[in-house]
Amino acid sequence: MLGKTYTYSRLGMYCNIVEVEVDIKKGLPSIMVTGLLSQEVKESKERVRPAILNSGLDFPLKRMTINLAPAETIKMGSHYDLSIAVAVLKALGAIDEKDKRIAYFGELNLSGEIKWIRGILPMVLEAINSGFEKIYIPEENYYEVSYLKKDNIIPVSSISDLIDKLNSDTHINFLEYKVKEDNIKYDDYEDIMGQQEMVDGFTICAAGNHNMLLIGPPGAGKTMGASRLPSIMPDLMEEEILEINKIYSIASFSQNEQWITKRPFRTPHNSASSRAVIGGGIKVLPGEISLAHKGILFLDEFLEFRSDSLQALRTVIEKKEVYISLRNGCAVYPADFLLVAASNPCHCGFYETEGGICSCSMAEIKKYRRKLKNPLTDRIDLQVKVERINFKSLTQGQKNQSSKEIKKKVLIARNIQKERYKNEKFSVNSQIPPEKVSTYCRLESGGAKILEKFMEDNLLTARACHKILRIARTNADLAESDLIRISDLEKALKYRFLDLEAL
Repeated sequence: MLGKTYTYSRLGMYCNIVEVEVDIKKGLPSIMVTGLLSQEVKESKERVRPAILNSGLDFPLKRMTINLAPAETIKMGSHYDLSIAVAVLKALGAIDEKDKRIAYFGELNLSGEIKWIRGILPMVLEAINSGFEKIYIPEENYYEVSYLKKDNIIPVSSISDLIDKLNSDTHINFLEYKVKEDNIKYDDYEDIMGQQEMVDGFTICAAGNHNMLLIGPPGAGKTMGASRLPSIMPDLMEEEILEINKIYSIASFSQNEQWITKRPFRTPHNSASSRAVIGGGIKVLPGEISLAHKGILFLDEFLEFRSDSLQALRTVIEKKEVYISLRNGCAVYPADFLLVAASNPCHCGFYETEGGICSCSMAEIKKYRRKLKNPLTDRIDLQVKVERINFKSLTQGQKNQSSKEIKKKVLIARNIQKERYKNEKFSVNSQIPPEKVSTYCRLESGGAKILEKFMEDNLLTARACHKILRIARTNADLAESDLIRISDLEKALKYRFLDLEAL
């Protein structure tokens, strides 16, 4: 007697079809499971047998072999239980599906109930793309896929419920489930008094998708400004929303009945382990850098983070992906985030701060400032100096533009870039490759001499020069200018103040 079903394996974001075969023959009662399995998959036989029996069905006292193919693909997770159980029931003749292509996902408990599983969304999407006629999933997971509005995705609560729906060909209508979108509300830049240069920096950051470093004393408003950045970022596109929710489906530790529709804003603590930041672990979960995909990763006091985490960020920023090596493969997660880092100017936080008294020695200051000029900050475009605000500016200063007004300017600049780069592999100014900088960053007459003098006076690298030109290009786009004007270039030079320090 042979029964066959289908499910999917998942490693990182990539899913592969798995064929579950059950062969039942006469012999001493035993159950053998094969196919490069993790411990939780090996334990599935201990869940499947009582789940079937407690659902009022028979389980044979015979020799049973369960094979999960292909054998070279590692199988991890508890979602194979349901497909194994159905394959057993098909082999016994309790279920007659003929040769329909149906995929099954779900963990079984001993009473036969089908429980919530991690990472359902990427597997279901792969099954849809592969043309499966029906996809049975745990009812507890249905909120994650109801946004797709596919009537061939059928939620089930138990083995008995599954058999009823297989026999009656009925299922729940996705319209009965209302998708709960996240209702996050961000604070407004209009609430910030003064700090015009910092707010301008965030505008450039959002308009050109430039990574950003904020340096200033404690209480100057670095965190306050960064937390408002999502309010001026462009809205997510449908494919971005789907990709973000796939990551969060994998990362979820329990049910979360909200569908993410806004850009993530992640703020890991500086004591976080490299595994928490980068990802990995026994279950190979995405880290903070992947949870910030298409959103903002804010590293407050970023020099206090573990050095191995900061070193790993260098590669991730360039590749937009993170690779987690395993014994039996490699998990890949997307990590295309906007990095905003914040730091004090020195160890005590008051170096060159008006009204503040720095308690650091000159040697300590030099050591700290050298740490600021590391390989990671070399990959950050904007360097914004945040000054401490005085009482007069706090109480009588002029308010900044509202986030709504700033966002309008950001969207105009983004649309200009979208049109300009429509035939390129990149879409924003921060991603202009070195060989294309001269093509898209044309300077107004006299601008080249200013940039040349700045480079020679400060011994800048070619990478720093390209970053200045990319920032200047964004300044010009915000002003809706085709050429980079001298004023756009001069403004860009202000946001590279660390380049002026010879420490």
